[in-house]
Amino acid sequence: MDIKTVFLKDSYQMSQNLYNVKFLHPIGASTFKYGVTIPVEAQTERMRAIEKGCKVAVNILFGTEEPVMAEIRRLNNNPGHLQFRYENKSQERLRRYLSGIFGSTERGSLLEIEEVIPFTFLFKPILKNTKPSLQISDMLLHRLEQKEIERFAEISQIKESLATVEYGTRFSQSDYNSRIHEGLTLKGWNREQKVVEELGLKCDFEKNGIWVEVEFGNARSYYQDYVKFMLAKKYRNARLGLLLCPTTSFASLLCELGRQRARENVVRERQPTYSGMMSYEKAARELPFLGFMFDMPIVVAGVEISGQSLFQGNAVLGQ
Repeated sequence: MDIKTVFLKDSYQMSQNLYNVKFLHPIGASTFKYGVTIPVEAQTERMRAIEKGCKVAVNILFGTEEPVMAEIRRLNNNPGHLQFRYENKSQERLRRYLSGIFGSTERGSLLEIEEVIPFTFLFKPILKNTKPSLQISDMLLHRLEQKEIERFAEISQIKESLATVEYGTRFSQSDYNSRIHEGLTLKGWNREQKVVEELGLKCDFEKNGIWVEVEFGNARSYYQDYVKFMLAKKYRNARLGLLLCPTTSFASLLCELGRQRARENVVRERQPTYSGMMSYEKAARELPFLGFMFDMPIVVAGVEISGQSLFQGNAVLGQ
């Protein structure tokens, strides 16, 4: 086993790197023919550094086969699309693998793409017939230990409720919001609770002193959620504030599906734009700098799409 293999294996097993690319790609005909576009929302500093007309070599891991060498290319068009390209004969194994996995079931299926080390990517198919649903994929804790969070039955209720919300290609962020709200209400959570009687500020949910904000909105407004938690602690004896955000992977998928729906349903002179959606990664990067202001337990939780991945352990990772 060489040093590259050891590094790759260790990198894959460690917790998600906030500065690596990870996104969900809705399967289409181009996926099998030549490549995948990397959403703007999922592009990291490394990706943004690739200029128009330029390309970089990458490794793609998939299934149990040996990696394929491909490239990431910034197209020299007006939007400057950034794409994985694997249309050459040397990459035929990857195209054949994707066609064989997805076949005629492509509609509603997803390809999870994760950068495990810089410029080495893992392709993990998620089929629609596995009924992908929402889950909490990661949590960042402030003034709270992991063993303490496990004692909150309310957190388990939230996880159970999210698991009942299935992924749908036609769902927008408001659709997911509605389904999350319906699920928690059925479990006895109080909706739209005022944090201070004299003010108009309300938290999305409260139960037994656990105050929850579901933040699928604009990233600029999420700081207000922390203000609500602090007010709830002072005036409503809040025990914990929980911020639920989509991961960058989920948020970029919502944006991409929104763009697709806009192109299908409306004739426009100008390309529809979707940007600035809140993400778990943004909150996770910023909380260490903001935490000095918060004298109460706060949990930031990343909401992701979970499905039965067909990834079986790449030969390189499995050594």
